[in-house]
Amino acid sequence: MCTSLVLETLDGKHLLSRTMDFAFILEANPTISPRNYVWQSSTDGVEYTNEYAFVGAGRELDKYIFADGLNEQGLSCASLYLPGEAVYAPEAIDGKINLAPQEFLLWMLGTCATIEDVEAKLADINLVDQPVALLGITTPLHWIFTDKSGRCAVIEPTETTLRIKENPVGVMTNTPRLEWHIENLRNYTGLQAKQLAPVKFGDYVAKPFSQGTGTSKLPGGFTPPERFVRAAYLKENVVPAKNEEEAITNVWYILNSVRIPNGAVIKDNGDPDFTQYVASMCSESKTYYFTSYENNQINSVTLTDEVLENTKEPTTYVVDTVQNVNKLV
Repeated sequence: MCTSLVLETLDGKHLLSRTMDFAFILEANPTISPRNYVWQSSTDGVEYTNEYAFVGAGRELDKYIFADGLNEQGLSCASLYLPGEAVYAPEAIDGKINLAPQEFLLWMLGTCATIEDVEAKLADINLVDQPVALLGITTPLHWIFTDKSGRCAVIEPTETTLRIKENPVGVMTNTPRLEWHIENLRNYTGLQAKQLAPVKFGDYVAKPFSQGTGTSKLPGGFTPPERFVRAAYLKENVVPAKNEEEAITNVWYILNSVRIPNGAVIKDNGDPDFTQYVASMCSESKTYYFTSYENNQINSVTLTDEVLENTKEPTTYVVDTVQNVNKLV
């Protein structure tokens, strides 16, 4: 599961935001990966040293693994599931940068400053069918990213040769692949923020009930196509944010429409698939925003010059999972 979107503010800020919907408890918290972080690929044992620091939702396993993140150059990325369509190489290839799917974001944010950098280096990447030890499966991922230019791009490994896809909608969910979701929006051209006009049936004039009739065909389920349409409609119609603060408010309202309560979606094995956290990343302020399932408080980590200089080891900030209630009396 998962839903992501890109927004631009009127004063030129660019934000990539996402829900993390998963059944396995990830225990992810905002984590800074510092400059010169050294890690080893699980596919061929080659060691890499990241040039750039970044912050994202991370957890330490054999190395730090991140589901999303924003680096000090303003490049941000989120990984989402693409089950049934992701294709990986069966083994490492000599002369390539061989990475497990869950390592691709770690390499990208530590190595690339812009989407153009990613594009230039993409031919060297070989994603290998390598399971995550904790999960016992190879994660079927695709990635959405943006930078200070506001460009929104996607990589979907539906064949072993990777390529950049432009995303004109600025929304991504899960299977099917991006092109299908964009084409599917043609089924929803009747959606509108305004009221529907009265319609005459014989001598009877049927007037709309109350407000919101223009959204009566907006899908309400939690499937990837329904979440894609809902996020695309709300992104297009929300009052544009003047600045970053207003953008975060907009993002949380939009993503609240696709957040999955624990118990609303159950997998075949009986486990609930639910929204474990919401995150947003601003390319210009280099700020990472994070809300856990248990606590609606928005937390933030900013990659200031001081933070970048003083963070020498990966640092995790554990958020409070007790609901933050402001008691007025």
